[in-house]
Amino acid sequence: MKLHRRTLDKVKDQNTTVITEGIQLKGRVKGTHNIILYGELEGNIELKGTLLVGATGRIKGKIDAHNVIIEGDVEGTVNTTEKVEIRDGGKYRGDILAKSILVSEMALLEGNVKMKMEGKKPPVKKFTEKRSTESNEQ
Repeated sequence: MKLHRRTLDKVKDQNTTVITEGIQLKGRVKGTHNIILYGELEGNIELKGTLLVGATGRIKGKIDAHNVIIEGDVEGTVNTTEKVEIRDGGKYRGDILAKSILVSEMALLEGNVKMKMEGKKPPVKKFTEKRSTESNEQ
């Protein structure tokens, strides 16, 4: 188990519980702190803080949290007050309700996403593709 610095930077000034690889939990987890999960959980999570599901972490159930970061495997419903981030290698199956969502190119998302807009219209931004569409064959 390796904790990446960018992961710790987000939660270092707050109380954080780490559930290590090899631990299996079943039931309901509720709290105000952050959780970094490298083990397995079957059940529901209610957090006022951030939930980080590490690369070896697995959850099957309903998640209610401030922010959710997925590097492992999650199946169920996710409802956040802020952001869901699915990073490289992360796998998510289910329904997401969040203000913001970020999905890496190397992540899997199977399901539905609904954005919490709270009466605001989303900003429309134009972008230019930076990847080359031409082949490098000679």
